[in-house]
Amino acid sequence: MKIGEASRPYVISKAVTLDDDAAVVRAPARVSFRDGALSQVNLPVTGHVVAVHVATGDKVKAGDPLITLTSPDAAAARASAKAAIAEHDAAAKEYQRQSTMATSGVGIDSERVAAEAHMRQTEAELARAQTTVALLGSGGGSTIVLRAPIAGTIIARRATVGSVAQPGGESLIDIGNPAALWIVAEVFERDLMQVHEGADVDIELASGDKPVHGKVASIGSALTGSMRTAPVYIALDGEMPDARSGMYARASIKSQAGKAIVLPSDAVLIKDGKNYIVYVKSAPDTYVAKKVSVGHSIDGKVQILSGLTVGDQVVIKGALLLDGEAEQLL
Repeated sequence: MKIGEASRPYVISKAVTLDDDAAVVRAPARVSFRDGALSQVNLPVTGHVVAVHVATGDKVKAGDPLITLTSPDAAAARASAKAAIAEHDAAAKEYQRQSTMATSGVGIDSERVAAEAHMRQTEAELARAQTTVALLGSGGGSTIVLRAPIAGTIIARRATVGSVAQPGGESLIDIGNPAALWIVAEVFERDLMQVHEGADVDIELASGDKPVHGKVASIGSALTGSMRTAPVYIALDGEMPDARSGMYARASIKSQAGKAIVLPSDAVLIKDGKNYIVYVKSAPDTYVAKKVSVGHSIDGKVQILSGLTVGDQVVIKGALLLDGEAEQLL
């Protein structure tokens, strides 16, 4: 496309270079517990709550008692475990007796093989019974004492004295470690290529507290939801004493400087409501439209993700004079 002499002063082009300033990706975020810093305590069998030893906000150490319950299923499981121990002991003694007789030449080999098979069967049954009892935690008979699996703060308590708790239902106690928080930012698909592990991040909490600093720890590998976002996990440089899991935040993630092409927003036009184009000078007074993909637009600038190379002479002012049917990006 050529332009007339009258329009020339209003069409300004500039050679594309890599931007020296780091672009910033802004994304909605939330405060969350790091992996392993949140534990939800539930019951493996149906039980009746007889005592609750903690309240929301209490600090606990690993192993501290949380809830005491009674359960007929627990009594039956412990009785089965004792029976399994006795049966296995008897089977082991019988196998030892048959082995001794076989060594002495007075035993019958088929009986020794049968005794061994029975002993192995009782071993498996004993292991199953002991695993079930281990899930019940401490206590004896029909009593179950649920204990804290990790150190932390009680952030939710749903158990009440007299209630009936069942396996598979809502957790009875939630324990979180407030010192092990991080930020989870939801970054749009088009902005992901600007985000890298180790990038500096500024975080503003919705509560209005002083912004804190962190770094990108990892980037989720899957896009979620109709908004096509991926989680970006941000480790904090320091603690946020007033932060709570679930609080909303805003993350400003800095991309690598000198790695991207950045143009004024006026240089980018929208065609047909979906295509982004820029005009590149190919000869004096001659310009060619190039389709580009764009990243985040901030402060009157937009990052170009693809479609241009360093050195291209891009129209940065007056692009609408070359294409009256297009619309400005901003």
